[in-house]
Amino acid sequence: MRNEIHIGFGIDKNFGKFAGITITSLAHNNLDNDLLIHIIYDELLPEDMQKLKQTEQLYRNLKLNFYQITSTEGMTFIVPEGHITQAMYYRYLFGEMLPKSVSKIIYMDADIICKDDILPLWQTDLQGKVLGAVRDWGEEKSCGRIGLKSGRYFNSGVLLLDLQKWRQQKLTQQLFRWLAEVGSTKILWGDQDALNGVIDGQFAELPKKYNCIVINNTVLKATAADVVVHYIDYVKPWHIYYVDSAEKELYWQYVKKSLWSDLKPLDGSTVETTIWTARLLHKQGKYAEAASYYEALLKYLLQDKYF
Repeated sequence: MRNEIHIGFGIDKNFGKFAGITITSLAHNNLDNDLLIHIIYDELLPEDMQKLKQTEQLYRNLKLNFYQITSTEGMTFIVPEGHITQAMYYRYLFGEMLPKSVSKIIYMDADIICKDDILPLWQTDLQGKVLGAVRDWGEEKSCGRIGLKSGRYFNSGVLLLDLQKWRQQKLTQQLFRWLAEVGSTKILWGDQDALNGVIDGQFAELPKKYNCIVINNTVLKATAADVVVHYIDYVKPWHIYYVDSAEKELYWQYVKKSLWSDLKPLDGSTVETTIWTARLLHKQGKYAEAASYYEALLKYLLQDKYF
């Protein structure tokens, strides 16, 4: 008998293609499971919506459901500077927007590659808790910043949610209330801070392999045992300046398997990312391309005065 696994995403028009790549990795590595994908969104590019629906047709184990947000009345979104967006808060809405028959769901960010079977994650006993998550890198600082008594802080990129308990506890309302009352004074990591602020350690701890945090050009790397690889931080593997690594190669393997196989590495728009790109191209032996980035940087810094 095949198992049904419910998986949720919360995205905007900038992440439609990346959610599609994550879904492709899930479909490839869970052929014995039926994946019911629930996508909460405010807006999607027509070409991404079309490809998502085509992806559903390609895999017999895949069913996609779409839920468009038409009103944000009663919701509070605190969006710090950086890569955090309003869409990060959409993971709060599964209890309200999904049918009541959906009692459990795995939430995933759209900067993830799944490289193995997630049935064991789905079958994890939450021991009466409303959610399961992996403890975060840099946990101690985050606990101090938002004043957690428990000393436990999780990363919200992968969540196993008991939606029945979520609804009973009216957790969505609690989260938006926390954001309205204290969020603006403490928020750094958006939805993740509010979840931890309200839950304060009352979560089931999941094994690290279900949310392996990797960060570009750091010691945080994936291992063979990891099931879910999560590319946190603002430099993503689809950026041209993401350093060459096994994690980058893994990501692009699934880009090529997806309907977004024509995706080109995205360029940056800051002095910092221009320097990173030039250095990476030089390291790859692409000297002319590297020189063109340095030239563009000089033109910008000199305000094109000497060119």
